[in-house]
Amino acid sequence: MIAETGHFALILLLMLGCCQAVIFSPLGVLFRRPSLSATSSPSLQMAGTAGTITADKTGWWRSFSQAAFRPFSSGNVAPAPTGPIWPLPLLICLLAIGAQGSLIYSFVISDFTLPLVTHYSHSSTPVFYRIAASISPDRGATLLWITLTSLATILFLLQNAIFKKSENAHAIVGVMGLIIALLAASVLIDGDPFARIGDPPLDGQGFDPQSQDILDIFYSPILHAGLAGLSIIFAATVAALPRARLNRAWAEMLRPWALLSWTLLGAAMMISAYRAYAEQSWGNWWYWDASENAVLLPWLLATAFLHCLAVLEKTEALKPWTALLALSTFGAGWFGTFLARSDLLGPLPESLRASGDNAVLLIGFCFLFAGAYYLFSRAAGHLRENADFTLVSRESGMFINSVLLAVAAAIVMIGTVYPLFLRWLGGTIITVGPPFFVQALMPVTLAMLLLMGLSPTLRWRVDGAASVGRRMKLALILSVIVTLFVWMRHIDAPPLPLLGIGLAAWVVTAALGDLWEKLWRHRDHGESKYRNIKMLGPRYIGMSLAHIGMALLIAGGSASSLWEEQAVLSARTGQSIEIGPYNLQYEGVSLLPGENFATRKAKFIIYRNAQPVSELYPEVRYYPIRGVETKESAIWHGRDGDLHVSIGDRAEDSGRIVDVRFLPMMPWVWAGMLLILLGGVINMLTRMILLFKKNGVSAP
Repeated sequence: MIAETGHFALILLLMLGCCQAVIFSPLGVLFRRPSLSATSSPSLQMAGTAGTITADKTGWWRSFSQAAFRPFSSGNVAPAPTGPIWPLPLLICLLAIGAQGSLIYSFVISDFTLPLVTHYSHSSTPVFYRIAASISPDRGATLLWITLTSLATILFLLQNAIFKKSENAHAIVGVMGLIIALLAASVLIDGDPFARIGDPPLDGQGFDPQSQDILDIFYSPILHAGLAGLSIIFAATVAALPRARLNRAWAEMLRPWALLSWTLLGAAMMISAYRAYAEQSWGNWWYWDASENAVLLPWLLATAFLHCLAVLEKTEALKPWTALLALSTFGAGWFGTFLARSDLLGPLPESLRASGDNAVLLIGFCFLFAGAYYLFSRAAGHLRENADFTLVSRESGMFINSVLLAVAAAIVMIGTVYPLFLRWLGGTIITVGPPFFVQALMPVTLAMLLLMGLSPTLRWRVDGAASVGRRMKLALILSVIVTLFVWMRHIDAPPLPLLGIGLAAWVVTAALGDLWEKLWRHRDHGESKYRNIKMLGPRYIGMSLAHIGMALLIAGGSASSLWEEQAVLSARTGQSIEIGPYNLQYEGVSLLPGENFATRKAKFIIYRNAQPVSELYPEVRYYPIRGVETKESAIWHGRDGDLHVSIGDRAEDSGRIVDVRFLPMMPWVWAGMLLILLGGVINMLTRMILLFKKNGVSAP
């Protein structure tokens, strides 16, 4: 009965989402135009912004589309409906929570009459992982997406009620209703999670062993929360385009959502990267598969959108480009989700493989974004620019950086989709792996690092090349020294990693130098350094931390690729393995039972300078329900780098295959990711606190 309740709630949610989309639709303005009047002629006169649109019996659709997608002036648009806006979104949110709760409950009680529960759960699966299984498959994850999107709608209404930032809240809620309806249709049609089978099995097939990890459990909620935040940005942009009202108020309203979505997507990227590094025993921290690229694409475009949003908020420039990025960021998230869940790109991990064909998810994407881009094409010419800035200015630097980020996203998209086109054209199946992405993205990344160090030091609107050169002199000298030092230590090293390390030093030095300049030498600041930090504002602090974090990430990744050491050998009990500054002593393997698996757990003692510093326990787990064996690596995060240890089967000489890697400066990668997230969190929280205190801080 619980499953039927969830199914009924999902159907009601679809119907109410359609009602919300129609009632609050921006196109509803056509039926509320004050100039609508009947005449004696057979045609109907509609007043438009640029003139009169005549709709006769044969050209009604053309007149309708022109009126719908022509930007309206504020004087000719009828007022939005004045009725209450809360009840319908709140009811949809409650229905989504009810449907999600019904699915989770079905997994917890192991209701094997549901095929979804049968395929992804087992009576021996721990309850914690049963809950995770309910939001991991396609249909469960999409239902979670709907729930979080409905919650985002409620949060937007709260924001609008408190701060009164939105001029067209009804239209935004209407677009959100359309998004929810399309996602609900995808859940119901592509594969109903509440469908029952007449002859249920006695037990299920168990949860995918590769997904039975604490980090993976948080990945799906964090990712879909980020996508829910992007949907608010998309809806606000679509609602603002008909009247071309992309102004400073619009940017101020969307900045918290942009920061929240960017931070959540960054957290999902970090989880995905660390799992690829630690749990799957690949030894790489980014694997470039469809599931990882699905979160990288919207994060890159969200970063570009944040840069342009800051420019628009400060100078009201770059309006068309900012609007295009706002639409494309959510589009990349939606399309990337479809790619990750489909089998179009070849074999995928079972936890990511589609249980249906996701046709409605693709059709909904085409319908939603075709309309959004058509609306943008009609409205782009009416977005008035305030491009009063020179080539040497902060606006130019941030714009160029946003273009480079968009180019990087395009490269990732091409590398992800290209095998699909080859397969569709001639049946050829290829795999585009890390070498392509690294070589294609490295020049773009280096250019971004160059601008990343330069842009924060530039002045708004106009600056001089000579003064910029004086400000960047120290950063240039130190980056050259670092590059030459690394090159002399490793004279045969490839040039791109060396440039990456040098430009990382450039970014860090430039950020710290600019901070020193603003704290101690700026003529507008006082003697109190605490007061100077407050005058810098949360955006500057968050930006500096994010830039330094990105520099550390690039430096750590480049250094680990240059100086990585690896040893693969057959080890016997008591044998020592020397690698880097460490010595590992192999203590043998123990057979131990787990909750729903059996494990072979090895023990290694780490020595440094003949002193024990830690112990590592890599495992090989066997899950009898699915007959799957997985490797669980063990990692020691030392001050010199990471020790990455994994074990395999027995060798021909009766020893145990051991794979040991020493990756210098690898902790810098994780520290850089944490700094990036910390920058976003500080920026977001401090701005929210200042808004509640009604004490805004202007952009630096």
